Amino acid sequence: MTITNFRRGAAAAGGFAIAATIILAMTSASAQQTIMKIGHPIAQNTGLQLWAELVKAGAEKRAPGRINVQIYPASQLGAIPRMVEGAQLGTIEMIEVPPEFLSGVDPRFSVVAAPGIFDDIAHGDRTMHDPEFKAAFWHVGETKGVKVVGITCDAASDYATVKPIRTLSDFAGLKLRVFGSPLEIETLRRLGATGVPMPLSEVLPALQQRAIDGNKSGMPVFVPFKYESVARYVLRPKESIICVGKFVSTAWFAKLPADLRSIILEESAIADEKLLPWAMNELERLYKAWVAVGGELTDLAPAEQAELRRRLSTVGDDVLKDKPEVLAVYRIMKAVAERTRKTG
Repeated sequence: MTITNFRRGAAAAGGFAIAATIILAMTSASAQQTIMKIGHPIAQNTGLQLWAELVKAGAEKRAPGRINVQIYPASQLGAIPRMVEGAQLGTIEMIEVPPEFLSGVDPRFSVVAAPGIFDDIAHGDRTMHDPEFKAAFWHVGETKGVKVVGITCDAASDYATVKPIRTLSDFAGLKLRVFGSPLEIETLRRLGATGVPMPLSEVLPALQQRAIDGNKSGMPVFVPFKYESVARYVLRPKESIICVGKFVSTAWFAKLPADLRSIILEESAIADEKLLPWAMNELERLYKAWVAVGGELTDLAPAEQAELRRRLSTVGDDVLKDKPEVLAVYRIMKAVAERTRKTG
């Protein structure tokens, strides 16, 4: 072999080595990238989607190339029970669902559905993020596979029904879909109706088939899913609010590097804070949009509203009296809500 050929062979070998090094580095970087799927049950143009997009933007900016946040709205990762199971198993990294849907995971998650606690969604938000309540509530699912990293209060609990509810007597005999908390079931029993737990993805077909008479949910569901076509009557009972927990899989979260865990926690807190003013404005916009598409809004007369409050005032204490762990969290929430209530 001549010196020239030797040099050519060495150069080629060097080139191959460099290419192999680049490929190995690219493969290693790809293998190290963290995928974080975020699943939620409602439409894209909602607070749940905006929250996920805020977390995605913040996390990917702070950890470029290391985390890839993928958002799956409208139950694309399965109905709510399947998403909860996926989070517990670690096959879904994060989900956004009301805590009441995790009552079977830990009954303490049910307390957020208690009636008569919050004045509005801002009041609920102050309570959910109060240090005393966070210490009592946010950790309860961690031994069962899920960890709360954020909570937003997005809407009032309203009723969309096939036939109008204009007085309390109109509740009699109705079957209304609920999230599944025992507190919701008792709330409807005291109003003369039956609460039917059901994932959101099954509600519209059930309404169309008249298997249920209405849905207890909120305007971020009723407007995007065009409920006016099957249940155009919305009652605003000022009974409770809808807060949405942001749950990560503890099995997945524990394996992350410490800095990525910190980024996710910090960006979740930032998204929580940013979402509240947006949610307040959006709720008013949705009420107007509902009327614009032919929906009807009803508020109870003052005497009826007072009677509703009277009937529901002891729901929490009565339902939870034999569940000391749950009752303790409920009483903390109630006390924090009273302390954070704005008067005057």
